[in-house]
Amino acid sequence: MITFIDKLKNIIANKKPVHTKFLTSTEQAQLTSYLKDKSILKLDGGYPDSELKRANFYCNEDIMITCFKIHYNKKYLTLTHQNILGTLLSLSITRDSIGDILSEDGIFFVISELREYILKELTIISNVKIELEEINGSNVKRHIKLKETISSIDSLRLDLVVSKICKISRKESNVFIESDLVKVNHVIVNKNTKLIGDNDILSIRKYGRFIILDTSKTSKKGKIIMKYGKFT
Repeated sequence: MITFIDKLKNIIANKKPVHTKFLTSTEQAQLTSYLKDKSILKLDGGYPDSELKRANFYCNEDIMITCFKIHYNKKYLTLTHQNILGTLLSLSITRDSIGDILSEDGIFFVISELREYILKELTIISNVKIELEEINGSNVKRHIKLKETISSIDSLRLDLVVSKICKISRKESNVFIESDLVKVNHVIVNKNTKLIGDNDILSIRKYGRFIILDTSKTSKKGKIIMKYGKFT
């Protein structure tokens, strides 16, 4: 199986212009830590503070990202990250072709290669008609709304964190993880012993997206005080 680092080695060896699709924060970290010459690289997610970013290697051109705003009747539809993403995926668009989704503003980013296809095909979300407007993504500001919670936890193993966040048993959390229903920083993780840390983002099918805010404190009984937020 070709790894992300293998692909990166090939890009550097060939020294030819390459445009990637959207990279997860984990892939971005691997990329920047591996590259010695950062001048060959340009990263952009279409707006400031984006999570997912495309990369250009050996190329001075602007990174091709299109930003759409969804117009719809709020009486009949509530936009969520899940229904926007799900609708895009139902159009046979791969996940790495989709950038950040700001559901609270009805905005999402995609690779520009799919611009015409999406304008033609994306007309309905959750059985409600919508209209798309192409906007300047560089003017978009991320407004993060979090519902914060503080809990004590024995360790930061993924199965324990999922169990605590979702208020389910550890056995149930392991089923979720083993069924590829849990992502950490946009990457599916099926290893229940993976350790979670500050700023990690967890996406848990049917439960939503969460960010670990702080794990630096411990209780008198030695448990970790985990502060986390759910994206609303």
